[in-house]
Amino acid sequence: MTAAADADDPRPELAVGSAADALIERRLAGQQVYAGALLDVRRDRVRLPDGSEAVREYIVHPGAVLMVPVLGDGAFIAVRQFRYPQNRAFLEFPAGKLDAGESPLATAERELVEEAGYAARHWTRLGVIHPVISYSTEAIEIYVARRLRHVGAKLDPGEFLDVVRCTEADLYAAQDSGRLTDAKTIAALAMHSRWLIATRRSITIRVDGTVQGVGYRDWVRRTASDAGVAGWVRNRRDDSVELRVQGERDACDAVAEACLQGPGPARVSRVVVMAQPHEPELTEFDQRPTV
Repeated sequence: MTAAADADDPRPELAVGSAADALIERRLAGQQVYAGALLDVRRDRVRLPDGSEAVREYIVHPGAVLMVPVLGDGAFIAVRQFRYPQNRAFLEFPAGKLDAGESPLATAERELVEEAGYAARHWTRLGVIHPVISYSTEAIEIYVARRLRHVGAKLDPGEFLDVVRCTEADLYAAQDSGRLTDAKTIAALAMHSRWLIATRRSITIRVDGTVQGVGYRDWVRRTASDAGVAGWVRNRRDDSVELRVQGERDACDAVAEACLQGPGPARVSRVVVMAQPHEPELTEFDQRPTV
């Protein structure tokens, strides 16, 4: 990443290599024009690609996370929530804003309990979406939550919603009939469907819990060898174990699922899977130094 043009620029930093993009609008000055309980509205003066100037108004957002909670039988947990600006209740996957200093995964774990009443041991990050690119900095991380345990909802004061069990077919039918129009939920459903039908995986797996000093890495090497996947395993200084796994979808998924159990002495609290670019040089499975 490159540094933002100004210290007071609240927008995301320019991606590496994008500074020379002929379409970039250069920020000249900016001000906050409204600060409410939720909305932080800005007005910037910018230089356009042709050298002229224009005004851009937008909302600064702290970011959010959406969870796709999957039950053991493959059904989903969704919620119905009244959205005041649209004056109606919407069918949605659970979601929530990031608190200051909170990681997206920590937000996902907190919001899944608060809104839906479930805790999860298996998390998969599907990616990120930008739902309103024309007037907001909002980015929403998408996570799949599996191996659910019902712990009871802990709604915030003034928050009211219904928890709904539904199948994939139910959600697509709701989309066809116009009962499901929430953009982030539609995007997450499509991303989850693509994840399920992919023929190959290239992923990292982070395993948290009592997983060091219990033979976990040796167990991973045997499990990966039996599954026929390539990659590596290593300890991390935060007491977790990290795997890089690449191969056929079912084989990679089997390794990730097995990581929830591990060798006998291990006590796994959480497994986190994240998609990664394919690495052609990964042809075997080995052990790497601690990082």
